[in-house]
Amino acid sequence: MKISVPKSKLTLGQRQFLESQEPVILMSGGFGSGKTTALALKLLQLKASNPNVPGLLISQSYKSLWAISFRRLMSILRLSLPADKMPQVVDRQGECYLDFGDGVPVFLRSAVNPDSIDGLDVGWLLGDELRHWPQHTYEVALGRVRAKCDKPQIAFASTPEMHWMAEEFNTSKRGRQLIIAPTSQNEKNLAPGFIDNLRLSYSPRLQKAVIDGYFTILEGAVYEALDPDFYNSNHAIEYNPKRYLDRKTYLAVDPGFRRSAYLWIHEVAPMEWVVFDQVMPEHMSDAQCVEMVNNRGWPIDEIWCDPAADNTQSAIGIDTVTMLRGIRTRSRTPIRYITGIFRAIPFGVDKTRTLLGDQNLKSPIRIKFAKRLEDMERSKARGIVRDLLGYRYPEMKHGQPVGNLPFKDGLTDHSVDALRYWAVGMWLTSGLRELDPIMKTTNTGYKVAA
Repeated sequence: MKISVPKSKLTLGQRQFLESQEPVILMSGGFGSGKTTALALKLLQLKASNPNVPGLLISQSYKSLWAISFRRLMSILRLSLPADKMPQVVDRQGECYLDFGDGVPVFLRSAVNPDSIDGLDVGWLLGDELRHWPQHTYEVALGRVRAKCDKPQIAFASTPEMHWMAEEFNTSKRGRQLIIAPTSQNEKNLAPGFIDNLRLSYSPRLQKAVIDGYFTILEGAVYEALDPDFYNSNHAIEYNPKRYLDRKTYLAVDPGFRRSAYLWIHEVAPMEWVVFDQVMPEHMSDAQCVEMVNNRGWPIDEIWCDPAADNTQSAIGIDTVTMLRGIRTRSRTPIRYITGIFRAIPFGVDKTRTLLGDQNLKSPIRIKFAKRLEDMERSKARGIVRDLLGYRYPEMKHGQPVGNLPFKDGLTDHSVDALRYWAVGMWLTSGLRELDPIMKTTNTGYKVAA
């Protein structure tokens, strides 16, 4: 059996999905982006590439398996195969699989019942609408792909969802390829006005997920004005910091032994800044971090840090401010931290949100981000852009209000905390203070570590 599909008939996302050689891939697509068609073609590809090796197709439920995945596969096969060559469904004593005439099964299963997957030995796996799977089913399924074959691959197609699926495929984890497939790539195969009608019904943030295929928080995002397609938005700019070493430079710090965060920020104009570098150390003492910061080589004028930074660090026995004095700077007294009412997290979030701006409200963007950060975050689990986009409020439970304190997961909140300390610092010390009637009538609100 040989089925040939011209590249011109495929969307970019479908081509990338079929051409990928990565061990585990996800085609993250919007509604109508051709995900299920791509999955059916991938099944035929893996079946042909791995003769005599069983495969496995899992859908979110048995109902969707037959109504969507199986139906789309059959419609593609009917375009090229005579009726007597079509695969047959074998269903005996609960053992359900496709037989392409060679006696080698392609098992058909539902994500609702992980017990039906346990015990299988296959060489390749396909999964439809991963967003509806329990994480346990995903973990069990990965463990079944262990038979030797020429093209062992695990491939999923799904609209994105910000839960365990995002942690698996949207954090640059090694061996996990993410392919973004917007609905617009498949527009010629859709009903006229399909995409426009979706946009009329969905919020801008929801459109990014179900039309453009991007992982994004749909409810409870702290900085909801940020575009999930961040590096193609107005918040991201081409910026070479080596050309502007004379500009005032800030270091925003959230210290800590287990995880800490350091952000370098240039002042590009009065009340305008750009984040141009970052490091996110893990399991490093402040002393080691100071050495790492110095090795980075950027001139530094001010250091804005944790308002509790004068507390003793248990791992060393020396307070953080003392350790930060080891950072080489252009100022004799660079270390600053906020005090009093300005330490409140909701206040800091509000000031950060204001600096980030909002195009819908015609609020100016005062803090931007160098596109060079994108490469830094590809291979890391943490990063300021990734963390800002994922920063959220706790989910509402039992009808109770969400509250105004963002969720702290101990992983992604350190860099946003560092940015928050700095943001409040800018409201306290720059011309922004004159724009805020509350601040104009208060004391300085920060300390300088002499």
